[in-house]
Amino acid sequence: MDQATPPDARPDAEADTRLRGLIDRIAAGSPLREPGADLAHLSAGADALASAGGGTDAESGGLPLAGADLSGARIEEADFSGANLRRANLAGSVGRSTRFAGAILEEADLSDADLSGADFTGIVAGQVRFAGAMLEDARFGQAAMRFADLSGALLDGTDFAGADLWGADFSGADADDTVFRDARLDEAKLADANLTQADFAGASLAKATLAGSRLRGANFAGAKLDGADLSGADLSDTDLVRLNLATCRLRHARFAGAWLNGTRMSVEQLGGAVGEEVAGAYEAAQASYLALEQNWKSIGSHDAASWAYKRGRRMGRFHAGRQARTAWSDRDGAGMLRHGYRWSADRFVEWLCDYGESLSRIARAFALLIALFAGLYGLTGGLFIVEGPEAGPTYNPLDLLSYSALNMMTANPPEIGLKPTGRVTNLLVGIEGGVGIILMGLYGFVLGNRLRR
Repeated sequence: MDQATPPDARPDAEADTRLRGLIDRIAAGSPLREPGADLAHLSAGADALASAGGGTDAESGGLPLAGADLSGARIEEADFSGANLRRANLAGSVGRSTRFAGAILEEADLSDADLSGADFTGIVAGQVRFAGAMLEDARFGQAAMRFADLSGALLDGTDFAGADLWGADFSGADADDTVFRDARLDEAKLADANLTQADFAGASLAKATLAGSRLRGANFAGAKLDGADLSGADLSDTDLVRLNLATCRLRHARFAGAWLNGTRMSVEQLGGAVGEEVAGAYEAAQASYLALEQNWKSIGSHDAASWAYKRGRRMGRFHAGRQARTAWSDRDGAGMLRHGYRWSADRFVEWLCDYGESLSRIARAFALLIALFAGLYGLTGGLFIVEGPEAGPTYNPLDLLSYSALNMMTANPPEIGLKPTGRVTNLLVGIEGGVGIILMGLYGFVLGNRLRR
């Protein structure tokens, strides 16, 4: 946004009687007490103080306002650069585009103040309070603000590039497009904050808490997230390429559309499901599992990729089921058939082979179908013993199971002294043989995939 002309550049800066009066009151020896004071456009930078004949703070070189009470004051476009405002009270003040560059604000209270566009570059402000303050487009570059309280603050477009924010509290803050590039945010509290499109490139977030935060579209390129808590965080469309998240808490985090490639993480960190699945957003959950699957493939974690693939397919089935129910409610016959068929097909494929990932399920299908066709052969009475004293139809379970098993696993009807007789029985033999060929092919395909991995 356009910056106001610095107050100390005004031609009448030397003649600002308010500054001289302020210096005189400070010189009286007691902390300044002027709640609601009108200090708008006041020029109190180093040059203005020198022109006014002194009154500078020995520690900061600026205006000595340590412990001052300026709560509710009007300080728009004022210049307090280099001022000593340690433990000062500016709660509820209005200071749009005010300059605090290089000031000392340790333990100062600026809660609920309107400081949009203010310049806090290089301030020393440990434990400063900005709770609920309006700080859109403010600049905090290279500021030292350890354990600062910015909870609930409005920080859209605020610049914290290179700032030391160790242990700072941003809980519940609204911080769209905020810049934290190369900032120190170790052990910072950013839970339940809106950090959409925030820039954390090169930032250190070791042991930071971002649980439940909205980080959609955020940039974490080169960031350090060792031990960070991202439980329930929305990381949709977020850049997480080549990050080490192996020590992070990711329980029920959301990843739909996230940029994941070469990112270190494990299935166990997700707590059994991504956040979209927990919320019942099955279509988004499918996209989330797809991003995870592709990432785990990129780092060679094939078991994890298989898990994500199967979960993604299951989310697609759940979504189809929901669409089918909606079509039923809307009396949409075509939609119900379309979505119902997709749900049924996916459910069958899951039962048969777990979406092409389970050999044991295919073996189970073999066993069940062998027993089923053996029972059908017995019901039709169409299997005959060709020779010997027992010649004729057989109902012996061993004969039926033997013929059924061999018929399913060979291309031609088995030659074991049993012959199918009758149209129905021959039809069953042909169907079983065709099913057997399909299952054998499927088994070989899945086994080949497993061996390649």
